[in-house]
Amino acid sequence: MNRTNFEHALIAAVMMLTAWALLTLIGAPGAPLIAFTIPFVWFLARECTSHEYRLGVARGWRWGKKLPVRWWEGIARGWTRDSMLDWITPALVCLLLLYVVQLGIGAFLT
Repeated sequence: MNRTNFEHALIAAVMMLTAWALLTLIGAPGAPLIAFTIPFVWFLARECTSHEYRLGVARGWRWGKKLPVRWWEGIARGWTRDSMLDWITPALVCLLLLYVVQLGIGAFLT
């Protein structure tokens, strides 16, 4: 693990808690689950997009040209240990926060 994994986890936790607070404030049903989904999808999409650009650059792509990458290649190719940890670490931290939030609400209500 490197520094960016921890930075992504911290950013994801802030995103989740902020979204959860705002969604709870407006009374959205399922606010904790929606708040978990936002940073999870954000970091997964970020890594897939990075893979698409890396593949395009490796194939001679330049800005302003069409990216020579098929729609599925960002998901299926180019995953390294670091890129996996860049989205798995935030996902695990947010999953832990989701569990704590659900446990905390349940313990508070009983």
